[in-house]
Amino acid sequence: MLACMHFMQVVQRKAVDMVISMKEYINWGMIGCGDVTEVKNGPGLYQAEHSSLLGITKRTRSKDESWVERHGAGKVYDSVEELLSDPEIDIVYIATTPDCHKDLAIACAEAGKHCYVEKPIALSYEEAEEIQRAFEKSGTKIFVAHYRRGMSRYRKIKRLLEEGAIGKVRGMQMLRTQKQTEQDRLPDDQKPWRLRSNVSGGGYFFETEIHMLDLIDFLVGAPAEFTLVQSNETGYYEAADTVSLSLKTETGVMVSGLWCYATDVEQDRTVIYGDKGAISYQYSFNDGPIRLETADGIQEFTPFLHPNVGTEQIQDIVNDLLGKGSCSSTLEAAMRALKITDTAEKQWRSRKR
Repeated sequence: MLACMHFMQVVQRKAVDMVISMKEYINWGMIGCGDVTEVKNGPGLYQAEHSSLLGITKRTRSKDESWVERHGAGKVYDSVEELLSDPEIDIVYIATTPDCHKDLAIACAEAGKHCYVEKPIALSYEEAEEIQRAFEKSGTKIFVAHYRRGMSRYRKIKRLLEEGAIGKVRGMQMLRTQKQTEQDRLPDDQKPWRLRSNVSGGGYFFETEIHMLDLIDFLVGAPAEFTLVQSNETGYYEAADTVSLSLKTETGVMVSGLWCYATDVEQDRTVIYGDKGAISYQYSFNDGPIRLETADGIQEFTPFLHPNVGTEQIQDIVNDLLGKGSCSSTLEAAMRALKITDTAEKQWRSRKR
């Protein structure tokens, strides 16, 4: 029975790939039109080569119509069901809050659509596994919006590492601190959605810093083992406001990280250490320099920065679906980062009981 199911899944994937390979354009549908779609990812759907945005849908039609008018791209579908039933749409970008990701992603799989889902994938690792099973059954592909993997900035860092610019990579250190905001102190029902675990899955570490965890995976190797320590010193929200991470990758690289959202000093610094030098950069400043320091001196690089930073990864996805390239931002890769944030959230909730 299992062999038969596997055979059918392979047949489904080949059928989907054959249909896509006959196309010259990839047609997108988009669910949700919030801030992330305005500059970061939305424009790439119609700007990327061989890519077209057919239309969008959201709970509020007036917001859909406003988005389409501003961007001059696509049309408005009356519902998710109408969008998913359009045979011209190849792939759907899910740009909603994480509490909607699982149901919408599974709906895409059941409709035979490819999917590009915002991060974090879902509210928990178990929900991500449900999504994974749905796409294994459908034979379609799912990608996750860890868009930094597609950026020239991080591709440059990866090339430097692969070329041996700092020799054998030994370790990686991440530090990110920020001041507490007035919004953080609002009543629970008025707090930003990222601080409401029923919407985001957790706090800032779960929803935002998962990008940094994915970069560990992309640059120095998949996590093999890790430990976490967390605390909340301010008491303004339920999630942890300080998280410490100790991790070892499958390639043997040792990684340490500290994230604190209640300091008076804002810091952002990542350093990758090798036996012949180091590479450092700022995570949250996409236009900041990449610094290479070796015995030969110091070099700084400022790679191309697309004004719509998610476009380069969207191009990777389009190329992948057309059989002209590949996109590394797979569900399986994203689940490795989610495993860390989900473990952190579960540990924190258990500790608070």
